[in-house]
Amino acid sequence: MDWPNFFRGIFYSFLPKACWRGWRPSSTVDFVRSALVSALLECALSLCLLIVGYVHFLVIRTHQLQAASDANEGTQLYLLVLLSFEYVLHPLSLIAIYVAAEGALRSWAAFFTDEVIPSLPMKVVVLIQDRVKAKKQEASTGPDVPDLFERGEGEAFDLRISAQRPKDGWRVSITVAVEDEFYEIVRVETAAGTRPFIYCLRKLPAGAVIRGVYRYDPPALRQDERLSYDAPNSPSMTSISDCA
Repeated sequence: MDWPNFFRGIFYSFLPKACWRGWRPSSTVDFVRSALVSALLECALSLCLLIVGYVHFLVIRTHQLQAASDANEGTQLYLLVLLSFEYVLHPLSLIAIYVAAEGALRSWAAFFTDEVIPSLPMKVVVLIQDRVKAKKQEASTGPDVPDLFERGEGEAFDLRISAQRPKDGWRVSITVAVEDEFYEIVRVETAAGTRPFIYCLRKLPAGAVIRGVYRYDPPALRQDERLSYDAPNSPSMTSISDCA
């Protein structure tokens, strides 16, 4: 076992995969073990803090309620229940209860299903950051521009799609389904203009391997829209990835 990577896995198991930044576990089995350890630690530490805080809370409240020390057992039990509810409903107690429950869920998933579940607060933070980043990028690129969809006749491609923004997951050799037909991305290019990201596709031959199908619906542009959007595109292109 790669012990340094194992201990790093304890930390990374709390984070979504997008936050690993190039780190990779030595093996799936070791990473599941790291996730199990991190989940058990999360649950145990939260329960420990919850119990210690409860005892400390009772000591303080008991000093404040000295008058009830002479009450009968029923009254004292009633006050204990009220104090327990008061402690459970405290914001810090609710946080500790949630973290303990999350640790129990993550440990159950790691032990019984070999699944690594990141911490929900960490995932929410990453989603918020991604959303803010996407908003900034959208603001910098201006209003949405429909894709330019072209069919190649006698060209090195059957379809060419020019887009304002990069399409997630689209890279060379990936399969794209267009109008119930399968195409393979054979070249990805960049160009100046409104639609700098250009994808060249070729019809997938029969029996070819299908890799990661993405469905694409061609935009329905009017002729005047098509002419107004085509003007800024430059014929000068720089290839960033080619097919093998």
